[in-house]
Amino acid sequence: MIEKLTIAPSEDEVYFYSASIEKDTERDCIGYVRGDFGKAGEAFWATWFEHISSLRTPDFREELGVVIQALSEQGLLQNRSGMHDFCMKHPAARLPNARHSDVYGFCLQTAKHRYYLRCFPHAGDYNFYLYCYARPESLIEQTRAQPSISAPPKKKPETER
Repeated sequence: MIEKLTIAPSEDEVYFYSASIEKDTERDCIGYVRGDFGKAGEAFWATWFEHISSLRTPDFREELGVVIQALSEQGLLQNRSGMHDFCMKHPAARLPNARHSDVYGFCLQTAKHRYYLRCFPHAGDYNFYLYCYARPESLIEQTRAQPSISAPPKKKPETER
């Protein structure tokens, strides 16, 4: 279900941040989870921010839970020290254009979605943002699966009635 967690290529850096409504819609951004580990670094506080509500399907919500669980098991979303240790082991994941030098970016994919995790493993700010995108292939599948709506029949001219 979940493909391997990877370091995001530098050209993908835009996917770690919100853009205009138009850009986020164009990129098929479903929304993002923003979270932190509390003052002591051991809590888990998260908030969902919706971008395209029609893409937030029950399947997506279930998958998002699986993704968060998998990231927790890998140490990234377990607590702040686990995130810090993981990031320190992957210095190539540092996002070069971030406003702080200790911001890291990872991505993973599933059959239908792409996830971009931005990590800031320090106290005093939000520790992570997990941006969720529909994969273009899955959008095509969704469109095919939706029943087509036929145009109403044209009215016949009076002489044909």
